[in-house]
Amino acid sequence: MNYLLAAVQLSLLGTLLVSGIGKIRAPRDSRVMVEEVLGRTAPGLRRYAPIGAGALIGAELVTGLALIPGLPLRGLGFTAALLLFSVFTGVAVHSARSRTKIVCACFGRAASPLGVRHVVRNVLLTAMAAGGLALAFTTGSGTAELAGLVLAAAFALIFTVVIAFLDDLASLITE
Repeated sequence: MNYLLAAVQLSLLGTLLVSGIGKIRAPRDSRVMVEEVLGRTAPGLRRYAPIGAGALIGAELVTGLALIPGLPLRGLGFTAALLLFSVFTGVAVHSARSRTKIVCACFGRAASPLGVRHVVRNVLLTAMAAGGLALAFTTGSGTAELAGLVLAAAFALIFTVVIAFLDDLASLITE
């Protein structure tokens, strides 16, 4: 078993599930974020923000579930994660470069405007999805040692917490 693949798979799974569940818990903030994105890219579609927010939540949750270890869907899960994180990176880049920022409701609650730290975070997540996709098709499955799986899960847990609370951590450091 490739423990790097397991760590990446669990990290992306955790990040996507925390993000999707967070958006379910803060539907207004999620809708407003989608409305801002649609307003800038396709103003005529702005009225579909509630549907877009629901689709975004569904995409995150389904993609996360496709990354559950042991399911035969990990290639699809990594591909969908790569697509999602690429789009998120583009939105973050657009916001970071514009005068009027898009408020990030990335993990449900509206936090800070999308900026450079969000670009870096999303580039990292995109690279992890691409790396996971490459590993998924180049490594075989084998027997797993419990210690390796525990380390992979511990890394994923820490990674997910840091990613989900990035804005909070940044505000603690800068204040």
